[in-house]
Amino acid sequence: MTEFANTQTVALFVNATTRQIQCDGLTKSISDDYWTKEISPVLYPLWDSDRDKLESFIFYKDETSKMLKNKYQRDHKTKAYKWVSYEFDTSQFTAVEIKGLYNTLHDKFINYRDIEDYNLDAKLKSIYAKDNMVNWNKLKMMRKFLLMDCDWTQAPDSPLSDEVKAQWVTYRQKLRDIPTEQKGVPAVEVKFPITPSKYAARVADGDTEEYLADTKHHYFYLNQAVLKKYTDRILTYLSISIAVDNIDALPVSRIFDSNTETNLDSILEQIAAGE
Repeated sequence: MTEFANTQTVALFVNATTRQIQCDGLTKSISDDYWTKEISPVLYPLWDSDRDKLESFIFYKDETSKMLKNKYQRDHKTKAYKWVSYEFDTSQFTAVEIKGLYNTLHDKFINYRDIEDYNLDAKLKSIYAKDNMVNWNKLKMMRKFLLMDCDWTQAPDSPLSDEVKAQWVTYRQKLRDIPTEQKGVPAVEVKFPITPSKYAARVADGDTEEYLADTKHHYFYLNQAVLKKYTDRILTYLSISIAVDNIDALPVSRIFDSNTETNLDSILEQIAAGE
């Protein structure tokens, strides 16, 4: 039947056996659900029935057509019933009726193509969103890292002034309060406080507000760019720590490999797996 599917001459080719349709040089395998709900009602019972099944329908660009069917009939010699393939005579139908069948099947194909393309696009967007999503697990891990990253500020021998050390206390408490103060907030809308070091730079540039008093400029959102920045810091810290202290006897390559792209998801997966 492939001889009928020459794209130079064929406008529409329907293979009812394999449930494939070729139109405008594009071939689609139609899902069982769509075929049952949308294609079968067009074919049944005039063009396709339980005992006289449609095999293929070809509509040529010169508006001629050809139809192959498979009929369940009795062999007069053997007295046995069997399926017999034959070419169905479409001349008993008017050109308008045949063209109508073509138009309907063509529209069904276009509709299926559009649905399939939309579903594929939606799936790709979903995969992309999942891979790039800022979620609460990442936020909590980031929060723990930021707290650990500034533990030194509270050490008795810290070189910081009492005023700056107090700012770091406020900063650390703000980090701890994120899960309770911002409970129910979408992860992408969670605000993180800037560090006292960042605040000092703002004061040098003319910021007159007290530390964390400016809800717009003293906080930031953990978007993908920021997440990547801190992810790199976490990976670097872990790799250095493991290399120096051999924390938990984990090899460095398990956390950081300069030849591969590692992200927070993989770290979270290792933690969840007890690794």
